[in-house]
Formats: sequence, structure tokens, C-alpha cells
Amino acid sequence: MAANYISSVPKLVGRENYDDWAFAVENFLILEGLSKCIDGTETDTDKILKAKAKLVLTLDASLFVHIKEAKTAAELWQKLKGMYDDTGFTRKIGLLRALISLRLESSESMEAYVNEVIETSQKLRRTGFCIDEEWIGSLLLAGLPEKFAPMIMAIEHSGLKIETDAIKTKLLDMQVDGGSGRKSNAFIVLCEGEVNLTTIVDEEKHEVVVHNVYYVPDLTTNLLSQ
Repeated sequence: MAANYISSVPKLVGRENYDDWAFAVENFLILEGLSKCIDGTETDTDKILKAKAKLVLTLDASLFVHIKEAKTAAELWQKLKGMYDDTGFTRKIGLLRALISLRLESSESMEAYVNEVIETSQKLRRTGFCIDEEWIGSLLLAGLPEKFAPMIMAIEHSGLKIETDAIKTKLLDMQVDGGSGRKSNAFIVLCEGEVNLTTIVDEEKHEVVVHNVYYVPDLTTNLLSQ
């Protein structure tokens, strides 16, 4: 079972994937009952050595030269943290610039856009930068194109709390997948409503109410826009 767990941890290759590696390793060690080994509070020598060995197995071989002198898991952890966990001012500014420049129009899909905003926000938080849930929720809305203005106004007047989870759920619910998984079959739904139709058969008029009709702005024709 342990082998299955460790295979899910990405190999650390450097600063470019340190955040993902550290997150995966911390949770892996929790599953193994070895989480205290990296903060220096573990006193069981066998556990400390076992944790160190497991950490080494999650590293790319090119990094071995940097950690061969580490005697414990905590020493190894701190060594890698010092090398790759960049929480400096330049890192914060770079992530902040990236975050505020994210736009739905530059993403492959709504899901990709939402994921990128949240992931970048989490990286910024880990540098010690203070960014709350309302801020992230607002950024998710700020990166939407002009055609989403009616939806944003509706959210404003609905009383919905502007926070990450609420806005994320709202945006992901708006993406209707055609089923094939291809981008061309995914459409953004701005709203849902009822449509009253009038039909005439043999000069006899019939009124029909169609429920749960989606308004999809990317379609040429919508029942709700007629």
C-alpha cells in the first residue's frame, strides 16, 4: 500500500514544482503516520529514518548532491525548503501580477480558468501574502468577459456571499458539457428560465410553457433571447 501512495507523489525536480511536491509529501507522510518527522518533534529514531528514506525516494536523482549530508527527515525537509520555497518579495509580486491578469478568454475552458485562479491564489498565500476568500471570489468574477455582466449584477442583488467556493460553484455550474469532452462541445449558460410558446394548429391556438430553458450566449439562437 505504501508503494502505491508514494507513486502518487510527484518527483521534486526544482523550484518549478516544489509547491505541488511539498503538498503531496505532507499528506503522504500523514498517511504513513510520519508527519511529525519533518517538523522535528518525532523522537522515534526508526520513524525518523524511515521518513528520511521515503523523502529521498520522492526526489529527482539530480538533487541528491544537495541532501546527502542530511541526517534526519527534518534536516532534509528544511534543506529543500530553503532551496526552493521562495517566499520573497519578488515571488509575491510575480504571483500577484499573474493572478490579476488571468482572464477566462485566455483559458481553454471555464474549469481551467477557475482552477488557475484558485491555484495561483493558493501559491500566493503560501508566500505569506494575505488574500481572503472574498478577494479570490471577486477576482474570479473580474476575469470574466463583458457578456457576463448581467450574471455579475444578478449575483450582486441575490445576496450570494462573494467568496471562493460560492463563485467557483456558480461558474462551474454554468458550463454545460455536450458529453464528448471536447472544448467545442462546452457552452456557457448565463441563466435559466421559462419560455411561453404559442402554436397554431388547424387555426386553433395553443399556449405552451417550456420550463428549464438555458440561455447560452455562444449559440446563434436562444429561446430566451427571442
